[in-house]
Order: sequence, then C-alpha cells, then structure tokens
Amino acid sequence: MLDVLTSYVAPFLGVLVVLVVIHELGHFVTAKLFGVKVLEFGIGYPPRAFGFKRGETEYTVNWLPLGGFVRLLGEEDPTDPRSLAVLAAWKRLIVMGSGAFMNLVLAILLFSAAVMLPKEVPVGRAVIAQVVPDSPAALAGLKLGDVIEEIDGRDIQSVSEASYNIRLNLGEETDIVVRRTDPITQVVSKETVTVTPRWAPPTYDYVVQPGDDVSSVSDATGFDRDAVRQAAEIDFLLPEDMTLIIGSGDLAIEYDTQPGDTVAFVAQQLRVSDADVAAAAGLGDPDTLAAGTTLHFVQGATGIRIGPQYAFTETRSEDPWTALKRGWRSTWDSLKIARNEIYAKIKGASGSAPVSGPIGIAQVTGEVVDQAGWQSLIEFAGLLSINLAILNILPLPMLDGGRMAFVVIEVLRRGRRIAPAKEAMVHLVGMGALLILVIVLSYFDVARIVRGDDLFR
Repeated sequence: MLDVLTSYVAPFLGVLVVLVVIHELGHFVTAKLFGVKVLEFGIGYPPRAFGFKRGETEYTVNWLPLGGFVRLLGEEDPTDPRSLAVLAAWKRLIVMGSGAFMNLVLAILLFSAAVMLPKEVPVGRAVIAQVVPDSPAALAGLKLGDVIEEIDGRDIQSVSEASYNIRLNLGEETDIVVRRTDPITQVVSKETVTVTPRWAPPTYDYVVQPGDDVSSVSDATGFDRDAVRQAAEIDFLLPEDMTLIIGSGDLAIEYDTQPGDTVAFVAQQLRVSDADVAAAAGLGDPDTLAAGTTLHFVQGATGIRIGPQYAFTETRSEDPWTALKRGWRSTWDSLKIARNEIYAKIKGASGSAPVSGPIGIAQVTGEVVDQAGWQSLIEFAGLLSINLAILNILPLPMLDGGRMAFVVIEVLRRGRRIAPAKEAMVHLVGMGALLILVIVLSYFDVARIVRGDDLFR
C-alpha cells in the first residue's frame, strides 16, 4: 500500500496540484485585475475537506481530486456591479481564457526545466533499414542505408528525433537531408529529398507465393522476420521471465527472456536459428507460410523503417536561454502534433491515442517515474499542462471554452445575452456528463490495472 502511495498517488497529486493551481491562478489574477469579486479558490471538487477565508475569498481543498475552480461573483448574472457578467465581452474572454494561457506558459517553463537538468539522452543517427515499395519515401528516392541528418532544417541525432519530426510534418512537403555512401565507389555524399508524410498510411499487402517462408518474404518486402510473423499471426513474442535452454550438454545456451523479446531478436543475439528459439520457448513453427495468404503490413507515414547508426547515450543539459527557446519550440510542436493526431484520425489513420481518466493518468505518472525517473516527470507534466489547456478551451459546457462560447454568441447577437438560468442549466448538464464520463473511464482504468496492463499495451 505504501509503495502505491509513493509510486503512483504522490507524484500524480503533486503534478495535479501544480497544474490546477497555475490554471486557476490565471482566472484569479485576471478577475482581480478587472475588479471581479472572487468568492472561492478551490482545489478539487466538493464536498469540501477544509478551507480558510482571507479577505473576501475562501480558499478550499475538496475531496474529489478531478481539477479545481475559481468561483466568481455573478458568472452569468450581471445585476451586481462586481460580477463577472457585468464586464465587457473582451474582458470576460480574457478572464475565462487566462487559465489555458497559464497552462501553456507553465508548459514552456516545464519543458525548459527538463532540458536544463542533466539527463542521459540516446545518441546515434537514424539509418534507413527499409523502404516500402511505392511509398512516399521510395518515390522521393530515399534508399536503404541512408543516414538521416536533417528533417525540415532540424538536426537529427537519434531515431526518436527522426520519428518525432516526421510526425510533426504530416501532410506537409518536408525536406530530408541524408548522408549516402555509394556501394561501389564508397564515395560519401549528401542528398536532399522532399517527402510528404501521409496522414493515413495504407497497409502494404503481400500475397504469399508457393515456396515462400518467413525469410524469403522478409527479403522480398524489406520487413523484418518478426514483422512477417506478426502479419501472418505467427507467435513471435517470447513469454517474459522465462529461461530458454537451447542445445544440450556443455554446449547448451541459457537465456532469461526480457519484456519485449522476440524470436528474431533473441536468435540474432544468441546467433542461433529462429526455429531453435521458438522450440525452446514452446512456440510453434516460426517459418512456414501458407501460399495464397495475403499479409497486411502496417507502414509508417513515409514508408521507411529506421534504426540507430550506433547506439549510446550521453549526458546533456542546456543553458537557461537555450532551454527557454527549446521549451517554446517543444510547446508549439506539442500543439501541432495534437492537431496532427486529430486530423489523421479524421482522415482514417489506424490506431488511436489511449483515452483515460484520473486513475489512468495516475498510473501513467507512476510508470513515468518508475521507468524514466523523476526528471522525466517534468516533461510529462508539461504535456499534461498542454492537454489541460486544450481541453479547457474546447467549447464544451461547464469548461472555460463553453463559457467563452456563450460570450461569443452574445457578441454575435449584438449584446443580447442568453438567459442566465438557461446558461446555468447547460453548464450543470455539462458537469453531469463530465462526471459520468470520468466514472466510465475510471471503471476501464481499474479493469486494466487489475489485468496487469499498462495504458499503452
């Protein structure tokens, strides 16, 4: 129990308090600047746990840790001279939008802090290990063995940076600078190719021919053997925490499997055949394919598979000015990627981003701390801050964006307000719907945790 509290609950509540306080502080400060009376500054939702009053404002901590709020005088009713509703429309929009603005500012600061702290980062240029036929990469002229040096003018120093920047440029013509070695003359040159990453990449289909096996299909398509097995629904993932014994007597090889180990990966590491590894793990024949079967391969936005030119890590940290510029760029990139994910989904991209409630977010927070350390929690909090800003600015009842929508409607109606009682009813229904959604998501979060799965499995 204590381990759960320290590994999951404590970091989640710590992040939540910071994000909520900063968000609500935006509303609080702008309301005070415009002379609006602030009745309550609350962390969490009622029922109330405890609180105190200072001046005209109550400061409370509440039992439901789902967010926070600033309660202003007369949010819909303009009869009181110090109410929010009496302000000009542009002032109300500033007060309502200031929470999301503060979350974006916080994200910049968190991303900046993350790169200022010394951290081990992967280093090793991305090498193209496969080019899918007829893909944007193939049509643009990218080749097997090309080393990616720049994408859209940004220096690329690792596989993760290459993947990130491709996702960042979905649907846009993107210049990729590669270093290429001529296989005959060994002359090294730099080439610039223009690729347009696809919003919704189609599957690459291959019909198994008579005599084909996993290795021959891998050679024909460029997909590795495990990818072929996955497409053919052949077991290729090895059970975790299993001791494989390959061979017998003094020549026997023992190997303890790790999470994510596959037949082909372990075979390559041990320099044995895939069949030997599969047999030791109790799996079926790993190589036989039925002629006439259509294999569907998932391919990326550009149609390439990449791996590291060399793999190592180094400790890096940035000076404050460089870190601030990186923080701004990371925040802008995150907004753009969020937009790209939505567009890709609309255009039919397969897969979906996981949706979770507070329990799931607490689980992920704990996993980030457990797997990547407390420093990575800073960057994760930055992403959560951006998500909070986006969520709150959406025109949904009860949220800041929903209240802003009513102000915009008022402006379009040339100052005629919707009746306060009707607006209040819309927000009340919105709150009910939000609570129901949180309960449903929490149910699935708990069910997933009971199964022993993480959020992204």
